[in-house]
Amino acid sequence: MWRSIMGLSVFICAGGNSSRFKSSVPKLFQDLGGKLVIEYVVDLAKHFVLLEDIYIVTSEKLLKSPTWPLGCALVPQDPALGTGHAFQLAFQKFLKKHKGDLSHQDILVLMGDCPLIQPEDLNVFLQDPHDLTLLAMYPDVFRRYGQIITNDSGDVVAIQEHKHTPDISWKNMPLCYTGVMKISAEKALSWINMMPFYEEIQEYYITDFVRIAYQQSANIGLVVSQDSQNFLGINTKEDWQSAYQVLQKRWRVRSQEQGALFFDPSSVMLSWDTSFSQDVQVHPFNVFGPGVIVEEGAIIFPFCRLTHTRIGAKSQVGPFAHIKEGSFLGKQSCVGSFVEMTRSSLDDYSQAKHLAYLGDVEIAKDVNIGAGVISCNYDGTHKKKIIIEKEAFIGAGSMLVAPLTVGASSTIGAGSVITEDVPENTLSVSRSRQINVALSKDSRHLNRPLRSKKIEKNNS
Repeated sequence: MWRSIMGLSVFICAGGNSSRFKSSVPKLFQDLGGKLVIEYVVDLAKHFVLLEDIYIVTSEKLLKSPTWPLGCALVPQDPALGTGHAFQLAFQKFLKKHKGDLSHQDILVLMGDCPLIQPEDLNVFLQDPHDLTLLAMYPDVFRRYGQIITNDSGDVVAIQEHKHTPDISWKNMPLCYTGVMKISAEKALSWINMMPFYEEIQEYYITDFVRIAYQQSANIGLVVSQDSQNFLGINTKEDWQSAYQVLQKRWRVRSQEQGALFFDPSSVMLSWDTSFSQDVQVHPFNVFGPGVIVEEGAIIFPFCRLTHTRIGAKSQVGPFAHIKEGSFLGKQSCVGSFVEMTRSSLDDYSQAKHLAYLGDVEIAKDVNIGAGVISCNYDGTHKKKIIIEKEAFIGAGSMLVAPLTVGASSTIGAGSVITEDVPENTLSVSRSRQINVALSKDSRHLNRPLRSKKIEKNNS
């Protein structure tokens, strides 16, 4: 939290049926770079108020979801009768908390489907002293924004909802309402019952506060933002994609400021909390899920996916590696091509350079994992642990059956299936006995069709 502004509460309008998003998952609970859409809005509010001063108004159906941020006041809206109705319901709960004492109380209104707004967008806006203040913008492209109407003197008199805009194409983009409003709680108390109900659409509009304020000769403030893309609302999958790209550009800039070098930034996908240290190199076509920390001088080669993991200093990952939740790489370690790690650790100077699966494996320092090594960590019911102590050498093609401990400085012979603990300083080999059988001249093994002969025949 940057600061807690005294006398400020936040109302988040988070109702609606997400019908235009066309998904079984409501738009508010869509993952957007490792965080839910609604979480971005709540985190924005937390920059200015305590959790207990955040009121989220949503439908009864969505209210049952277990994914709401904890600590906020959830207000049911059933039936959903528009943004004005949402404000009325939140205000009732707000009144009970403050026991009618509304002096020096302001309410910040945010929309739950607008995840791109940054704290910097609200700093000047929240300092405006008027009874009602609007955050406005000139949009780059037409969307379903409300148009701010002014009189000949330049005073704000109303907001015209997009449903009632005569020139719906807006060839010349007018000044539009972003969905962000600040209103004096005392004024809201006197105006809230003046909001008209529109029978034809069964809604109250929160934007009618502007017309009422003008009619009541109240002071209306207007702050115009220079960056309209920050106020994109997510209603469709196209909107989601646009928001995702905006966030990716922000995060790539942040990563490069941290000291990372991106060979092809547009091909790298990041999460909201991806963290890089100085001199990290990120090659093209990598995907960073949430919870990834990459330390100084590490190199991520192409086509890797990492999530919930820490990559140690000067380590190397990939190409084509998959490092999953709960994994850790120590300094100057190496995870190479087609290696998958999950809930596993690879300590300093250890390496698994190619074609291995490491699940629930704790690997100490200076360990070599050969090609094709498989940790057999699942018995059909439970995941079991494998411990490989320092300076061990695991030969290629070995299968390690958990639970298992491989002692320090031990060697596992290539192709072994190891089911029992291996003491330190031990060579362990477990293979079937090799049998050599001489082949007769008419054996199918000697007379199989060779590719070279097929090619020669086709050429002739």
